[in-house]
Amino acid sequence: KEAFEEFINKEYYTSALLARFANDILKKGTKVSTADLENTFDHVVMLYGYIRDKDIFERDYQMYLASRLLQNLSESEQSERSMIGKLKNEAGYHWTSKLEDMFKDIQRSKELMVDFKKKYSDFACELNVSVCTTGAWPTSSIQPVKKPPDIVMVSERFTQFYLNRFSGRRLNFQMDKGKADVQVQFNAKCKKILTCSTYQMLIMLLFNNKKTITFKEMLDLTGIPREELEAAVLSMAHPKIKVMRKAP
Repeated sequence: KEAFEEFINKEYYTSALLARFANDILKKGTKVSTADLENTFDHVVMLYGYIRDKDIFERDYQMYLASRLLQNLSESEQSERSMIGKLKNEAGYHWTSKLEDMFKDIQRSKELMVDFKKKYSDFACELNVSVCTTGAWPTSSIQPVKKPPDIVMVSERFTQFYLNRFSGRRLNFQMDKGKADVQVQFNAKCKKILTCSTYQMLIMLLFNNKKTITFKEMLDLTGIPREELEAAVLSMAHPKIKVMRKAP
């Protein structure tokens, strides 16, 4: 036991790799069969028991879980809860209670959206909001992104609906965490529905008003941080994707 513990903690990145492996087996498209999942979970928890940098694993695991929940990438909610239950036996209640609270937020958000859509159904776009409680989810700064007119009305209506129901709370939109389905008319004969990040949606909506837009204009009109704007634009201008054309 002592020899294995010494070996597994030789490299600092073991904790991060273990969290990434847990993400790979829990998200959609996992190559681990359903029959083998529980045994694999047990092995992950066993290794978690040996690693010394547990804070790194816990931080990364929570970050990956947040992504799976917000992007709807989990293979199975049952598997997610099973893994958290096994981790609770090893890690204790304090950290895993945050993971359980994340699930509760997603469930409450689904119920909230049902009520919202019953009351408001006259929008040109469809909105789904996951309301995440501060403290339970990984912390990140709120980017001052500018919402385009296409989504300002529906987001403001949801904010009003939410604050009327929960007075005294504050609601901020994390535009860097979402995704969107956008219908794009490339030419008279080609119309596609593209699944993209919220940032990519904001960029594509700019082309409703202009055919050619400079990078500087994108920065000014969207408020997306420069590095993240570069990544979003370049991914859509990639030769294999060709959603956008860039020059030079």
